[in-house]
Amino acid sequence: MKLISSNGTLNYKAIPSKFVLMLILIFITVWSIGPLYWIFITGLKNSTEVYWYPPSLYPTKSTLQNLKYIFTERPFAFYLRNSSIVAVSTVLLSTTLATLAGYGFAKFQFRGKSIWLILILLTRTVPPASLLVPFYIMGRKLGLINTHFILIAGYVYLTLPLNIWIIIGFFQQFPDELIDAAEIDGCTRIAALFRVVLPSLLPALTAVGIITFMLAWNELLYGVVLINTKAAKTLSPGLTDFFGDFHIFWNQLASAAIVAILPAIAFTIFFSRYLVAGLVRGAIKG
Repeated sequence: MKLISSNGTLNYKAIPSKFVLMLILIFITVWSIGPLYWIFITGLKNSTEVYWYPPSLYPTKSTLQNLKYIFTERPFAFYLRNSSIVAVSTVLLSTTLATLAGYGFAKFQFRGKSIWLILILLTRTVPPASLLVPFYIMGRKLGLINTHFILIAGYVYLTLPLNIWIIIGFFQQFPDELIDAAEIDGCTRIAALFRVVLPSLLPALTAVGIITFMLAWNELLYGVVLINTKAAKTLSPGLTDFFGDFHIFWNQLASAAIVAILPAIAFTIFFSRYLVAGLVRGAIKG
């Protein structure tokens, strides 16, 4: 129903529905951005103002001392470095394995292919928390506890099934004629993947990369259980350092959360134009 009718007059019947829709959009916006705003202003408050009641909606005396403190008095820079290593390594490894597996499932015929696809998807139906004990036992026997490798292996396991299914949808849409033409020109089946197919798969690879990066960057449970040393600790477990036995440093925790959020936001915004296309096209199997 249009707010302005065809003759140029105001359509009063459409006003209530438009007003309700606007209220719903405002509520969703506030509900989504409100927590981020509160984290931001808390990170700018001093230790006294953060406990005011009623709480202030903006810092009366803004300070950057909290941000300075987490880098000078806490090993937060090491946590950033460790999270970057784990997240980037997980993205590269999971994306590479998903690409190779997706290409094989989509373009090669072999016995039991449908069964293997179902089994791969079923591995993701297992709750991640239930896998912590097996991962910890294997990591301890292999001497991998308190190393980045055990985290990377766990995150690859958690992201690989979904990544394979997303990429398979792209490969199934890719024309076999182009691959056949590349083989006629002398390419092998695998060489055709890197020279012909991959250049057109940027939306799919970006969607897979964003999903994988966000999980590896934000994951907490595996990081807390499998990493016990500050030298190898990542960002999410590192935020627990601000919880003391009798006191929680809310303003420093908020500053650390802001720093932890920014790389994920930047990564998502930079590649967001590929995300929807990657997920939609990857879900359509032609």
